[in-house]
Amino acid sequence: DSAQLTNILLYHTVGDSILAGDLTNGQIMTTLQGSDVTVTINPSGVYINNAKITVINIIASNGVVHVIDAVLLPNIYDIVSTSNDHTILETAIDTCGLDVALSSSGSKTLFAPTDAAFNALPNGTVAALLNDIPLLTDILLHHVVGSNVMANMLSNNQIVTTVLGSNVTVTINNGMVFIDNAMVTVNDL
Repeated sequence: DSAQLTNILLYHTVGDSILAGDLTNGQIMTTLQGSDVTVTINPSGVYINNAKITVINIIASNGVVHVIDAVLLPNIYDIVSTSNDHTILETAIDTCGLDVALSSSGSKTLFAPTDAAFNALPNGTVAALLNDIPLLTDILLHHVVGSNVMANMLSNNQIVTTVLGSNVTVTINNGMVFIDNAMVTVNDL
């Protein structure tokens, strides 16, 4: 998946030459992918998100490289917030204050409705939901599972419990996967 690989590689790149001596604890840097990474400096080392810098300041003709001990992967909120197809979902998440929860560590799965899915709702529904934060929060939590649920883990008629405590049903029909009545169009980001 070259698009996904490109996204991950851009998440490792900042549009500036920042030497190790210029890094500060708590520093936030925006990557070329569009999401932020956080610098943590403590007695055990310097970290970018949870990846430890193992070699610093490899000077190149067009910048600097710092070697890290792990692959950085965008979190769920990063993926939503940099997607052109999920602007309404991002607004809903921000409105409910769920951005921190969807950015935090721990396993989660988000069944992410696209703007097209929101726009298919009756006129005025999205605006009404954005003004009813308790209801919108419940709807969003109905789209989140508290573990990683990869596509190959799903089976026909499987019941999956959401963070809200409600259940969704997986249906696999002619190779297409549905969560309740919503078709999965892209999986395993």
